Amino acid sequence: MPSERKITARVKKLRVELEKEFASVKRHMILCEEEQHAFAEIAGKAYAASRGKPEISRCADFLMSFAESNPIRIREDELIMGSQRFTHPDRSRYLSKELIDAGFHSNLGHIIVDYGRMLRQGIPGVRKELEKMPGGRNREAFGRTLDAFSIYIRRHADACRKSGLEDVSAVCANIADRKPKTFHEALQMVWFIQIFLHTEGNASAVSFGRFDQYMWPFLKSDLARKRINEAEAFELLCCFFMKCCEGDESQNLVVGGSDIKGKSMENPLSLLVLQASRILKVWQPSISVRIGKSTSEKFWEESLLLSAAGTGMPSFFNENVVTAGLGKLGIPVERAVDWGIVGCYEAAPQGDSYPLTVAGSFALPSILGDLLKTEDCGKNDFESFYSKFKSFSRSRYEKEILPSFVERWNELERNCPSPFESLCVTGCIEAGLAAEEGGARFNLFGVNILGLGTLVDSLLSIKKLIFEDRKFTMAEMRRQLERDFPDRQMLLQCRSLEGKFGSDNAETNMMAKELSGFFADLVISRPFPDGVRPYPGFFWFGADIGVRLPASADGRKANDRLSYGCGPGIFLKNPTATSILNSAANLAHSSCACGNPLTISLNRRDMEGKDEMLRLRQIIRTYFARGGFHMQFNIIGAEELRRAKQEPGKYQGLTIRISGYSARFVTLDPSWQDALIERTEKGM
Repeated sequence: MPSERKITARVKKLRVELEKEFASVKRHMILCEEEQHAFAEIAGKAYAASRGKPEISRCADFLMSFAESNPIRIREDELIMGSQRFTHPDRSRYLSKELIDAGFHSNLGHIIVDYGRMLRQGIPGVRKELEKMPGGRNREAFGRTLDAFSIYIRRHADACRKSGLEDVSAVCANIADRKPKTFHEALQMVWFIQIFLHTEGNASAVSFGRFDQYMWPFLKSDLARKRINEAEAFELLCCFFMKCCEGDESQNLVVGGSDIKGKSMENPLSLLVLQASRILKVWQPSISVRIGKSTSEKFWEESLLLSAAGTGMPSFFNENVVTAGLGKLGIPVERAVDWGIVGCYEAAPQGDSYPLTVAGSFALPSILGDLLKTEDCGKNDFESFYSKFKSFSRSRYEKEILPSFVERWNELERNCPSPFESLCVTGCIEAGLAAEEGGARFNLFGVNILGLGTLVDSLLSIKKLIFEDRKFTMAEMRRQLERDFPDRQMLLQCRSLEGKFGSDNAETNMMAKELSGFFADLVISRPFPDGVRPYPGFFWFGADIGVRLPASADGRKANDRLSYGCGPGIFLKNPTATSILNSAANLAHSSCACGNPLTISLNRRDMEGKDEMLRLRQIIRTYFARGGFHMQFNIIGAEELRRAKQEPGKYQGLTIRISGYSARFVTLDPSWQDALIERTEKGM
């Protein structure tokens, strides 16, 4: 397929309409109040009518009510039917207290279901599988949910036919009764699955996994049989991407990579995805690429061109490091290698895992702060203090943090069994269990760890200023932290220390290496009683901005931002991309399959020529050769972001990577905008 594509008149029209709608809603996902109201009302009434039933049965009843009565709107020129604009309704605005009190099913989202199996089997094939499932309430709920899904699709077929859209009506009618055969049918099926997952869970980060692997057989067959040409395939993909801007901010889609033998799994659809994202410049789906030894020149070229487009995509992942991280959880290599990305950066075997990638979290600076409040914290030398910190952290994790994670898993099992998600996750039907009950083949629990850079810088302050230079005592540090640094001179000494993490200082690099390995091993080595495997990542989405923590020994005042991902703390002076990368490469990336993100900000001029593109490629390759997990790039300057904040009307189309997904800058809360401006100034 050629490297450049032209968008059709249909796509141009839909793109203009999308921008108009975006400008009116002022959100980083397209929602519709009317659809939210209808959704909330259907849910409230369904759950009120099913009080006393098992939770999984209540959810199945609601899905049937939604399938039968949710309003269906056919939008002119769309080739992919079905709306996801109903998500995240404000129930207090739409429902009476009685209906709110009836309960409302939701789950954590953050999953990749087995789209490939659902496409290969279709609704009839899944129904055959259900016949083998042991009888009981789960089988009944699964079956009722599958019926609801078929009804929902068929209603769209009828609505399209009444609107005179015979071709699209036939696509919907076909997949309601049999497995998809064409690329159009497969795309439509994937989108209907996406809608129903959001209906059931009312959650985020429902991700597509290795889209090019399960979709290519359909496109390949269509092209070979001349049922479709390349331009028509591109048009369908563009229509699909624009639908993804509805109702979820972080639907990750992965392309590229290799198989267990290291053979490239790239195909023409891999490149088409990258081209569509670059040309459309929409903020969803969130594109990720797998990079390894088999990555082709053409794939590199298209990935870098997408980076240069300035949407914050794609995210680059080191496939060997990610696979190794999943292997440390006891996942067989043939499944570990078949990973997708959930939400932002979290890897999981696609289709047969229940990863719960954002279920648990803790902040490292908080643990250090609590240790400093104690009298017995290793007063004699830094080595004893450092040893005390690790033993204190181990005790805190085992006695408080881990039990809270186990209870969280049990809470989800009790309150959130999801029959449709379970139909789509391989293993659940065979086990006769919902995903929340442990029905998936691989049950994981994501542990998001915040503030590694802040922790390292705080330990550096304690080592240098208390134990080595004797500038002040541990008791004085304790008082300053308790009172939020009333002594400005002491505050500035903590902030101005040389050698902070991100400066490529050997001392803090080694500390980050040792501590990241310590905490990763602490998490991995302690599975839950029922065998669920917690797995770590050094990020906690939004918490560096939103979590309020007391002052820390690096000079951070109470409620100031913390370090994020693998990046440095907020007081690092004059960092360079090279120094940040060299420091971040020291982390225990191969133990952190739940995500070790690193964002680098570059000016637009850094991506203007072929030489600059080659330089970017070399940065990625060098970082990955040193064991890095992930990289993504914002191609923008801090001054442009400041102008966008001051004059949002002139920057409606400005898209930026804010974490593991892209969003329109002008829709973000001012606190997020300020954080992104600050990060960009430091090249992060």
